[in-house]
Parts: sequence; C-alpha cells; structure tokens
Amino acid sequence: MKTKDLMEVPPTVVPEDTTIDEAASVMWEGNIGSVIVVDGAGVMVGILTERDVLFSVTKSLTGKGVPVSSIMSKTSLKASPNENIITAVDRMTKANVRHLPVVSKEGIPLGMISMRDAMSISEPLLKFVLHSTRKKRPPEEPEDSS
Repeated sequence: MKTKDLMEVPPTVVPEDTTIDEAASVMWEGNIGSVIVVDGAGVMVGILTERDVLFSVTKSLTGKGVPVSSIMSKTSLKASPNENIITAVDRMTKANVRHLPVVSKEGIPLGMISMRDAMSISEPLLKFVLHSTRKKRPPEEPEDSS
C-alpha cells in the first residue's frame, strides 16, 4: 500500500502569512490536528500542529496578528505519494510525530497522513492475526475439580 492510497486529500494548507488565530480556527473547524504551511508559490515551508498552537498560547502570541511562519515547525519530514505506507509510518514513529505531509517532487502538498489513518488499516490486520491465533491454540484442559 502506498501513501497516496491512505492520505487525506486535499490537504489543508495555509499561506505562511496566515495569523495563528486564523490557522487555529481552520484546524478547529476542520477537526484536524495540523495544517501544511505554504509559500506564495504553494510550496511547503512547514507544518503547524496543535502543539505549535498551544505553544503560541503559552507565550501570549494569540490575538496579536502573529503569522504562523513564526511558530510553525520547519521540517523536512515528509513523504512522497508512491512511498510504501509502512516506511512512512515508521518515519513518523521514529520522529515521534502524528502527521506527515505528502508532497510532490516540487514540494507541492498533495495530502496528509495521520497516525489515525495508519491505525485504521492496522485494525483489520490485527483482528485477522488475533482470529488466526485463536484457531491454532490447543483447547484448554478442564480444571480438576477434586
């Protein structure tokens, strides 16, 4: 399975001059945990996460017209659309992140993979494995009641 098969499309993007408050509103209304930040050409320059927004609140940056570019995570962490989903999830796990932008070779956002998306494909697999394991177990011995 490739990242393009699982990514959320279209990705939610905001220009780098969007205020923290505007971006937080987009995230709240879309019920999403991050947005991709793009420059004037539409190329990814970073990602704004719930954690970044929380940081801005603790530093009293909200309500002041501060742009997301000042607090976004400037990350090179991303995936390509034809990348194996297992590789992408492994990258997310090792980097301890919950969202991974999927971008074109030119850096244009194409979608977003979340850990929630990744877990949605693992549930049926886990059920299958558990079901198969139960079938192979020998029956339990009855307890001695004497």
